[in-house]
Amino acid sequence: MPVAIAIAGRMGSGKTTLSKDLAYSLECVRASFGDYVRGAVQERGLPPSRDNLQVVGTELLIGDPVGFCRSVLSSCGWQPGMDLVIDGLRHLITIPIIRRLIEPARMKIVYISVPEQVRLERLKARGEGDACNIARIESHSSEQDLQSVAQIADLALRGDRPRDANVSEITAWLRNQ
Repeated sequence: MPVAIAIAGRMGSGKTTLSKDLAYSLECVRASFGDYVRGAVQERGLPPSRDNLQVVGTELLIGDPVGFCRSVLSSCGWQPGMDLVIDGLRHLITIPIIRRLIEPARMKIVYISVPEQVRLERLKARGEGDACNIARIESHSSEQDLQSVAQIADLALRGDRPRDANVSEITAWLRNQ
């Protein structure tokens, strides 16, 4: 049976890196909510600021949550019956929608976290600003569901571990499911 691994975590936790490595290891496609929203921001002629990403992403989610999820999944060439890695699961509302869209595949949620100091250093290196700016960004509704997503995750990992260790742990875990 096909599987979809949805990667969730706070900004700077290592979701994108893990999702790319995992998709490569599993030889499957990778859908990214962040990539899709960045494309939508670009199509609107807006600068790719975190604020614009949050505003446009929220508009897409609120306007048509099923269409948004369907578009994200199809943006990478995914078709029903294929294995899939999903980068950037953030909202509880999307979970049942994605589960319906990927049937008969089963979705597993992996939550990735890192110590706060590591996360802040990563965000600063990416140009996200200081701790005050990051706190402002994280007060947005797009970041608020993450604690609830963490609580229902099927597997929790540390994003400050070696990349190959997390990929190996996920693949071993999948074999035992």
